[in-house]
Amino acid sequence: MSKNNVVSASEVIRNDHDGIKKLLKKYDTAGDAKEKEGIVQELAAQLTEHSRVGETLLFPAAGQISEDEKLVETLKDSDNSVKMNLAEVQRLYVDIDKEEFEGKMKELRSAICALIENEEKTLIPCMENSEYDLDALCKEVAKLRAGESIEPVKLRKKA
Repeated sequence: MSKNNVVSASEVIRNDHDGIKKLLKKYDTAGDAKEKEGIVQELAAQLTEHSRVGETLLFPAAGQISEDEKLVETLKDSDNSVKMNLAEVQRLYVDIDKEEFEGKMKELRSAICALIENEEKTLIPCMENSEYDLDALCKEVAKLRAGESIEPVKLRKKA
């Protein structure tokens, strides 16, 4: 935890990733279609929230920190791949017990794994860059998660 009990941005990302991975494991052991549907709905909610925080605050912050001009584009591409696959899975809820649904779930899982790997290799290091004052970003992430209005964050290097 950082100052004022605000969770660091990298902790937010890791916590989201852990929750998403747990849901994928839970899906693997689900007994029936109804249980799977509930897990997929929970997964969709977590992925949607994770994407919202990334797009709204974390990706722009990473763009300010990273020297890689394509970083934000790459992060958005991974995020969009998950969104597209999630939409396909949600479209097939009525056929949750069919082979086509399981095929789409495999595609979604693959997109999620790629997103997590990408964020852990690129986004988290940006969020742990000790040259920048990230407190304002962390506060805005907490506000966004709490449903409060937020301000754009302009990161500054520490003195």
